Amino acid sequence: MSTRRRFLAGAAAVTASALAAPALAQNLIEWRMVTAWPKGLAGAGTGAQRLADRIGVLTQGQLTIRLYAAGELVPVDQNMTAVMSGDAEMSHDMSAYYISKSPAFAFFSAIPFGLMAQEFNAWIYAGGGRGLWDELGERFGIRAYAAGNTGARLGGWFRKEINTVEDLRGLRFRIGGLAGQALAKLGVNQVLMPGSQILPKLQSGDLDAAEFMGPVNDLSFGFQNAAKFCYWPGFQEPCAALQLQVNSAKFDALPTTHKVAIEVACTEENTRSLAEYNARSPIAIAQAVTEQGVMLKQFPDEVFKAFGTASGEVLSEMIDNGDDLTKRIAASYFAFRQATLLWTRIGDQGYTNMRLLDYNYPKGG
Repeated sequence: MSTRRRFLAGAAAVTASALAAPALAQNLIEWRMVTAWPKGLAGAGTGAQRLADRIGVLTQGQLTIRLYAAGELVPVDQNMTAVMSGDAEMSHDMSAYYISKSPAFAFFSAIPFGLMAQEFNAWIYAGGGRGLWDELGERFGIRAYAAGNTGARLGGWFRKEINTVEDLRGLRFRIGGLAGQALAKLGVNQVLMPGSQILPKLQSGDLDAAEFMGPVNDLSFGFQNAAKFCYWPGFQEPCAALQLQVNSAKFDALPTTHKVAIEVACTEENTRSLAEYNARSPIAIAQAVTEQGVMLKQFPDEVFKAFGTASGEVLSEMIDNGDDLTKRIAASYFAFRQATLLWTRIGDQGYTNMRLLDYNYPKGG
């Protein structure tokens, strides 16, 4: 090839490359994900970052997600509003945070005495919950996916023992949502505040009790240093499903491959998050008891039954005052709960009860 021909061929290649670069850049999308979690919060916070990174990998870098910790881009209580307006394309938090917009959002996060994590997933993926969630989201211009779960919660951290229902009266208890409304019927003063503010209030005596996110996160905030009575089980959130909310219009404009990538990444994170919490929670609570002097106590039956009755009253009131969609979501949720009680009893509960019998078995370690 002559020098002139080599020069022209090289020039053509450079021109083609220059033209291709803008065309490729036009396919690159960067979205913002606001979250409800402090930067680096174990479990929920690190899971949100893992989810964002996974979406980038699955789209081969075509859709990248920039994550913002709680309050970095918008106030935490404005996350859903930001997604609805398009000021952020995504949020990672809990559906129950938005019951002021519709009480039906509670069903896609946690209901007192409601579904456990595996039951919740069954309802969402195979029991009709997915379609109802989509219908609810359409009202607000959002689409949501299950994108994590903390599993079972502790009953709470208390500065004094709880032996009777009367012991609850007057307690200043940091507890959110419907569970807080239920406890108010038993004379508890419901207090709302972010996790970072709980320990100072327990230490000063401005709070008598608190619940947050279970052993992993509760211990990282140091609640055990100010409230030595840790009660179980947690009635307020038998599971705490985390969600990814996406602006519907922007989601609909994505290529199909990107839409599938978001759904696949959420499903994966839903599994990995629960696995992480289930792996770390037993270690955390064991250390609290053996190394930090925490007294682990079970709620008396009388107290727990009172929790159940009060929760039933709150839920019945919510349904009675709800619109048609809230009533239909509630009907589906509670029917699924009722139907799954037998299988859970003879399956998971039956096995775990028998596993506690005394017999020789390897203990590892």
